[in-house]
Amino acid sequence: MRVKRYMGETVQEAMQKVKMDLGRDAIIISTRKVRKRGIAGFFIRPLIEVVATIDDYVKRDEKKPYAVKEAEQKKENYINSSFVDNKEKNILSSIDVNMTMDNMQSEFSELKTMINKVYNTIKEDDDRYSDLVKEYLNRLRKNEVEEEIIRDIKERINADLTLHMQEDENIVRNFIYNILLEYFPKESEDFNDASKKVRIFVGPTGVGKTTTLAKLAAIFSLSRKKKVGFITSDTYRIAAVEQLRTYSEIINVPLSVIYSPLEFVDAVKKYREKDIIMVDTAGRSHKDRYQLMELKPLLNENIDSQVYLVISATTKMTDCKEIINSYSFLKDYKLLFTKIDETSSFGIILNTAYLTKKPLSYVTIGQNVPDDIEVADINKIINSLLGDRLYERSS
Repeated sequence: MRVKRYMGETVQEAMQKVKMDLGRDAIIISTRKVRKRGIAGFFIRPLIEVVATIDDYVKRDEKKPYAVKEAEQKKENYINSSFVDNKEKNILSSIDVNMTMDNMQSEFSELKTMINKVYNTIKEDDDRYSDLVKEYLNRLRKNEVEEEIIRDIKERINADLTLHMQEDENIVRNFIYNILLEYFPKESEDFNDASKKVRIFVGPTGVGKTTTLAKLAAIFSLSRKKKVGFITSDTYRIAAVEQLRTYSEIINVPLSVIYSPLEFVDAVKKYREKDIIMVDTAGRSHKDRYQLMELKPLLNENIDSQVYLVISATTKMTDCKEIINSYSFLKDYKLLFTKIDETSSFGIILNTAYLTKKPLSYVTIGQNVPDDIEVADINKIINSLLGDRLYERSS
């Protein structure tokens, strides 16, 4: 098997080079836009890179084990291609490469048909969407928005906007904006809302739960004149308890430390005169199922509580999906994103809201207590996804 890269000004030019070098039986592995390195690369049109391979297994009938191994590798490479949707992945995964050479040739013909369909889709995209639409879609991709969402947007643009309408920025931006708005649950947060007395903050290690807790407590206590109490079950790290104790002394909020989830009910009863009880939990690795289950006793059905799943905006989306799955035992919760000022990609907020169907609560934009926290503004988040610079790093 030979794998080679080809560059061209357009997809057609790159594909022509593939055909001339490898012939019509070449298989396209991937297609992407690339820019030249350096500052100069920003001022010229990106090139199209095509990675292609040529089958030579037909010449190796006498070496069937090698051919089977090669076929498995080709199938895996294509399944991992960013152009393959979930339906096609399921079809490809079902292909058994441990078969006769005649069957293998038939399967590869089917595979090549799929690849040609992807190529034709790319060509259709060039004609179907205006440059303005492509620019907005690229902004979403730079923000690492899930391809499933982008495909939905493309399909709806294709169905509802003519090419003439796609040349109008107001129409395009508002159209995409309204689609993105649909992905966010409409329930909102309010600093003045005291309907949930007990508020429990959960999430992975290092996301800033304790600092976030202190910011909210300061706002509720000092600005909203609410009576607040702290409970912490994070006794795994001495520094965490001391950090929260320091905050409790500064803003004059009492702190109770519990060493067992069984002590939680008593700690809540102790603060029955408080307006708000804020519960800090130990950061748990989303890969440690046993430790995560220690949170369950805190979710006492007899205690009306609001749970916040705290996630850092700097988290990779692959890890974020694992976190979501790990906390799937939570019946109901709101999303709280920290470190917004430390990322240039806001797609994780949209993606997580889309995957969980859970509402946003707060976002933090720095380390200052209590200033660097605000109610999540969906309009502001969407405008950031569309290219506006609204969340700057705090000074």
